[in-house]
Parts: sequence; C-alpha cells; structure tokens
Amino acid sequence: MTSVIAPQMLSSSLPKSLGLESKPVQPYNELDCLEDAIQTFTQVLSQSGRSAVRLHCSIPTWDTESNLCVDLHDLNHLRSKSLVLIHDLVKSLRSSGIFATYSLAPAHSPLCLVCASSPGFDATRINTRAVSMVQNAKLDIGEHVLLANLERCPSLIIC
Repeated sequence: MTSVIAPQMLSSSLPKSLGLESKPVQPYNELDCLEDAIQTFTQVLSQSGRSAVRLHCSIPTWDTESNLCVDLHDLNHLRSKSLVLIHDLVKSLRSSGIFATYSLAPAHSPLCLVCASSPGFDATRINTRAVSMVQNAKLDIGEHVLLANLERCPSLIIC
C-alpha cells in the first residue's frame, strides 16, 4: 500500500473536497495512492498561481549509511516507480495548464525527491532535509510518498 503524508503547512492550501481537514494533534494527513499524490501536488501548484514550473527530480542511488533501503532490488523498484510518477506528474501539470519541465539528477540518497524549484534552489540542502524528515518520521521501509514544503518548495518525497 502506498501512503502519502501531507504536512500541516500544505494541508491548509489543499481543497476541502479531498477531505483533508487540519487536525491540531496530527502534523500530517494521509492519502491512499500515488494518483492522489499527483492530483494533490497538481492542485497545490495550480492554487499557487504558477503558469510554469521547473521540477527538480533526484533519482536515488545506493547509500550505505541509510537504513531506508534494504537492498538493490528495493532501490531499482523505487527508481522505476519514481520515473513513472514523474512522467504522470508532468502530464497532470500540463493538462491543468501549467507548463512543466523537469531535470533528473542522481542523488546519494535512498529517496526520490520531486521539487517545484524556485530561485535560490539548493538541491543538496533540500535532499538532506528530505532524508532527515523521513528518518524522523520513523516510517517503515516500504512504499511511501510524503508531500512536504521543503525550503518553500512544494515537494514529493518517495521512499
């Protein structure tokens, strides 16, 4: 099962039709599937008023110091799933009237990170924050997608 965790800071900008009401006790909201993550990310960018977006997409590589990835099979599965997600996200953004382009970059991290980059974007710093977020959330190894606002950049973190 794939889950999406949307931190409180983004949930206030999400449409009420998704049923993602803010709860003061819980710092995130959970969605059920990748399709919901794509739809929600598209809606967040649409509501921001952007007519164009450049997505920074980091593709995971092996990281011996992380306990987030069990083996190379998991890593290859994550890479494949991430590339499909990126393709579907760009298609969704373009169909909603947002001109979307992307760049792929290898990252020494067991995560795939998709960020709507902005001026002053620092991919290394954002990747580090994403890894910290996942480790602090103490997520089980598996299929998770986090929707976050990293350095004021809407981001999807896939692990």
